[in-house]
Amino acid sequence: MKDRLFQKAGTALIWRAVQLAGVKVIFMLRLLILARLLSPEDFGLLAIAVTAVGFLLGVTDIGMIPALVQGRDVDEQQYNAAWTVGVTRALLVVGCVVVAAPLIAKIFAEPRATDIIRVLAIRHLLDAAASIEIADLTRNLQFRSLAVLKLVEALTNTTVSIALASTFGVWALVAGTLAGSASYLVTSYLVAPHRPRLSFNRHATGPLIRFGRWIFLTSLIVMAGSYVLRVVISRQLGAAELGLYFLAAQLAFLPAELSSEVIGSVAFPLFARLQSNILQVTQAFRTILTGISALFFPVCTLTIALAPTLVQDLLGPKWAGTVPVIRILTLVSMIGLFGEVAVPILKGLGQPYKVTVIEMVQSLLLIAGVWFLTSRYGLVGAALAWLPAMVVSQIVGMRFVQQLLERPFAGLGGPLLAITVASVAGAVVALLVDNLVSGLPGLVIATLVAVLTIGVLLWASDRRFALGLRNEFVRILPQIAVFMGYSP
Repeated sequence: MKDRLFQKAGTALIWRAVQLAGVKVIFMLRLLILARLLSPEDFGLLAIAVTAVGFLLGVTDIGMIPALVQGRDVDEQQYNAAWTVGVTRALLVVGCVVVAAPLIAKIFAEPRATDIIRVLAIRHLLDAAASIEIADLTRNLQFRSLAVLKLVEALTNTTVSIALASTFGVWALVAGTLAGSASYLVTSYLVAPHRPRLSFNRHATGPLIRFGRWIFLTSLIVMAGSYVLRVVISRQLGAAELGLYFLAAQLAFLPAELSSEVIGSVAFPLFARLQSNILQVTQAFRTILTGISALFFPVCTLTIALAPTLVQDLLGPKWAGTVPVIRILTLVSMIGLFGEVAVPILKGLGQPYKVTVIEMVQSLLLIAGVWFLTSRYGLVGAALAWLPAMVVSQIVGMRFVQQLLERPFAGLGGPLLAITVASVAGAVVALLVDNLVSGLPGLVIATLVAVLTIGVLLWASDRRFALGLRNEFVRILPQIAVFMGYSP
């Protein structure tokens, strides 16, 4: 039973990875094309609107979907009540945004963002109206259908944005975002059929709210940190610099977002189902942390090493100021890897308040440092503000995990050290190749040679020191392991 559940989680991880790889490739192409067609100011105006609307959503998010996933006996009435709460919340947010848009734009010292903020708010009403049965797909680890949803949304967003970019500028980004959400809404009822009914039953929403209130508080804290950071950049440096930061952050945090979405979406329901057996949770934690490190660290070290070529040859000279920001934020995301695994454990074991504590520590330190560092070091200072915030918050997260699990870090030292050494070696090789072969061909060759180097080093280390990397791989992904010739 235990192994079947792990294998089911492994299959879910495959589909989640397929979904996110497809979506991120699509959005990466979109980003690279639009970076050529649009200006940093266009991205800055969009960043203001996304931040403003996202903050209002964060302060009203009471965590209905995570509560449905974590709950053990959820009935139809609770699904309808959760859908009703989501739509009502979205309507209130849209109304507040329409009224407050001029004030929000004034806070960012950018009045041109007023109408963009108002129109972009509609996106979240479309998202809220989607089928609530998506939560059931998540709980049962049925990520094939979820992959279809997200891929359709990404393709629609990208197609519309690129088609309109030359004519409509920043409004092409807005139109693409709304078109993507509309396609998600329609497709959600095809892959997760549900006839929504309005339900304001307090007895149905009570258990969901008791769990979700911590999700609400966590969202509030996270959005406050992000909001303050972008306000400071916009007011001190201007919309163009905010655009540079916005694009740099999208590139630098891309691996972290992939890890968070793959691990969080699969690990959360997995840990929720294993919560009665701490030994199994501990074993799953070690497996997931090792696996995601083996994928995540090489990508981050290569991003840090090849950032100048990436910016110069793919984005263009107008984005040159993003290189140090990309490198710093990529390092930040590497430090934060542990949290991507710790958070689903805390949520899955019914202790979301500890996630709130972690985010509070991180956001408070970020807010405390961003104004001081940005005023002295500009855009680089805004990125540097993340470092102490992330380090301290990860230490707090480690402490919480140690309180819940049985010796969670036992046996992890060797594998993680081998992964780190192999990743750094791969980055060094990538730099050498990049210096020998210039331009886009050099970037591609450097990446391929570095990946091969990292793979060989990890294989050799696993055989020489019996690190158990292959065993963990075979255990959680037996289908792929057999295909590659490994014996389960």
